Amino acid sequence: MDNEFLEKLKLENPIAEIMRENGVDLKTAGHGYMCKCPFHDDSTASCSVVPSRGYFHCFGCGAAGDVIAFVRKQRTLSFMDAVNYLAQRAGMTVPSYSNGSEKSYKRRMFLYEMNKNAAKFFRSQLKTQEGLRCLDYLVNKRKLSAEVIKKYGMGFAPKSFSALKIHMLGLGYSEDDLLSASLIMRSAKNGNTYDFFVDRAMFPFIDISGNIVGFGGRTLGDDKRKYLNTSDTTSEEYRRSGDEKKLDGYSKSRFVFSLNYAKDEAARSRQVLLCEGNLDVISLYQHGFTNAVASCGTALTPEQVKAIKNYADKVVICYDSDAPGQKAALKAVGLLRAGGLGSSVIHMDRAKDPDEYINKFGEEHFSYLIKNAKDGFDFELDCYKKGLDLSNRDDKRAFMDMAYNSVASEPDPTSRDIMEHQLSEDYSVSLEVVKNGVQLAANKLKQYEEKAERNEQYRHQYSGVEENVPDNKAFKAERGLIYYIYKNSDMANEVSKKIEPDEFTDDFNRRLYISLLGKINAGDVITPDCFTDEFDEYEMTKVNAFFRKYAALNVDSNVAADYIKSIKDYNIKNTKNSDEQITSDEDMFAKIEELRRRKNNI
Repeated sequence: MDNEFLEKLKLENPIAEIMRENGVDLKTAGHGYMCKCPFHDDSTASCSVVPSRGYFHCFGCGAAGDVIAFVRKQRTLSFMDAVNYLAQRAGMTVPSYSNGSEKSYKRRMFLYEMNKNAAKFFRSQLKTQEGLRCLDYLVNKRKLSAEVIKKYGMGFAPKSFSALKIHMLGLGYSEDDLLSASLIMRSAKNGNTYDFFVDRAMFPFIDISGNIVGFGGRTLGDDKRKYLNTSDTTSEEYRRSGDEKKLDGYSKSRFVFSLNYAKDEAARSRQVLLCEGNLDVISLYQHGFTNAVASCGTALTPEQVKAIKNYADKVVICYDSDAPGQKAALKAVGLLRAGGLGSSVIHMDRAKDPDEYINKFGEEHFSYLIKNAKDGFDFELDCYKKGLDLSNRDDKRAFMDMAYNSVASEPDPTSRDIMEHQLSEDYSVSLEVVKNGVQLAANKLKQYEEKAERNEQYRHQYSGVEENVPDNKAFKAERGLIYYIYKNSDMANEVSKKIEPDEFTDDFNRRLYISLLGKINAGDVITPDCFTDEFDEYEMTKVNAFFRKYAALNVDSNVAADYIKSIKDYNIKNTKNSDEQITSDEDMFAKIEELRRRKNNI
């Protein structure tokens, strides 16, 4: 970081002003100030602040530094997050060493400002006659206080497909600006634009530095999509490179809801409560559990685990008590372990989620659930046992293989050794056999990771190579449908009932569709890398390329239905044409052979 910029940043952000803005009561003393230290339980004013030199020093706990150090410690931020916070306050642009990252920074700041204005609009709508319905939902049905509603910046998206668009256009933004922020969408049918959020209770997504990066909306009507979140707003350049320096928008795989509020308590207790839904988090916060976060309607990702690890060592998983929630908890345990975090899983009776539980039984009962949460590894073993008879040799071997995979993913050698001894003692398998099983699982895991790394290198090497694709609606619809299932794995079963693999017109698309359905059915964690065991490097570049392409589109359930119709219509049309062209025995045999080939590829 350029020293000249840092000195100007400090000059534009006087330490006394920043400390006062962050709740520190300064008393004049000589040429500076004295105050009670904000970083320890200070009964006397033991912290000295010297504005002329731009630093503070506590004689009690030893905390000291400049304004950047104060912001980092007070707000629990990384160095760059603290710099960005101060730069935004002073209206300064953080310099970069490349035009690309500077361009990314400016785009990100523009999106933040646009989202801030959208959030103001949503909040203002709560005060309208129509907005009273949303306010009634939040206060009476969800039992949220006015203070919490205000703290989380909640609002209302009116029952209109143009209200937000008209308001934002009036502020000087263009339709392209609003499309880039996922505030409006463009219809694939007629090209018209419309508001993305309609008739919903709105929840701003606020990052660690206090910027609004996106929104979540809970339907107040009969929309089958109960929750709707901002689509990724990162640029194609970022999605192609994956370079964090070029991160220029909202990335759902990286964002952790309410981490901005949870980080202080998480850093103190070194523990985070991980929920599925935004309202679960807000309800827990209202009841005093201020270290609760959520992954915003997506399955937990390695990037989110990394973000949580900055503040905590252990995660208590508070997912829904139904089968999908427990299945998601099982996946989360493995991801948290791989990311170096300990985990435990709560068990709720007579309530489907934390919000319902805490409103029914209160804070003390929920504290009991947290204290008695089952260790993550023990939770995994219980899940692995379901449906198996461990007195049966084959079932026990299958169980042990799953357990070996869990142990092999543990990065800490001491924890791994403890887990191996536990398996040996609890399931009457010699320690030597357990260690060998874990080693075999670890070797397979290493091979998988190496192959994934090679695929990533190959992807970067050939990212600019264009794939030759047929120009027909069915082919494009197949890829769009695959992407829809990839992002909405809970809809895979419903989609598979409506369209069979043999209805796909392209062999590669068909293979990918079958692979994806199989992995979802098996409960695998669905990421682009999960296909590396079935597809070579070149094929993986195609997968990543069209996933990035469709990420920029609003592929929802309605669009998915259109994709299915396009594929079926194409097949009907071409079957009719093919039937008309069968004029000889040779044509008939060729047609039969084609049908047999397609069937064998399934």
